[in-house]
Amino acid sequence: MGSFEFLFPALIILLLSCVQSVFGMGILVFGTPTFLLLGYSFSETLGLLLPASFVISIAQVALHKEYRPHVSKSLWAICLPAIGISLFISISAEFVRSTYFLVACALFIAAAARMSPTLKEKLRSIIQNNLAAYHFGMGVLHGMTNMGGSLLGVMAATVHKEKIYARYITAFYYLAFVAVQIFVVLASEGTGTFNNGIFYAPMSLAVYLIVGNRLFNNVGNERFQSGMTGFLLLYAGILTLKWLEIL
Repeated sequence: MGSFEFLFPALIILLLSCVQSVFGMGILVFGTPTFLLLGYSFSETLGLLLPASFVISIAQVALHKEYRPHVSKSLWAICLPAIGISLFISISAEFVRSTYFLVACALFIAAAARMSPTLKEKLRSIIQNNLAAYHFGMGVLHGMTNMGGSLLGVMAATVHKEKIYARYITAFYYLAFVAVQIFVVLASEGTGTFNNGIFYAPMSLAVYLIVGNRLFNNVGNERFQSGMTGFLLLYAGILTLKWLEIL
């Protein structure tokens, strides 16, 4: 592999590490459609992104000094098993074109929830009254597409209105998500999948430790949320065109 093939993914992951430093998510939510559009397989995409997401989530959880919100038992009993099983099926099937469509749907849902206060309130009620089912759907979606963060972000933002608590819950869930994903990928694909991703992980951690909290404290939340919604819609549209084989 040449230097460009190594450095170009590194640049993308480092930029997304800045996003994840602020919101607890970003590497998987934006990295997955980016690398799929660049022609990487689903397994290759996981190998590049999971280590970086894992180390940042560890740092965010470990360095959180405030009150630690309660974590639902549904994460352990329902969501994580659903991730493991659906990820194994997804890797075995290698249904790349279907992945485009599923990821696009997840992005559209996330963007719609961000734009509509009414939909957001309805989602809050649905989540709180159907927590187990929501965790199951989130687990299946994440295992199949690596995009469960689109639903996780909605849950964290609706259940926890304080930004710092929402970020903690997001980081904690992602830590558990990625731990299961890494185990499944290692068991089914072997260590070779992570040959490059393992080198990107310490770079991402350095970005978080050097600029992460500074960005978190200084970023304008409303403006950045609007920008994220725009990116979600942009990626969803591109992936839909890719699924339709227009691109």
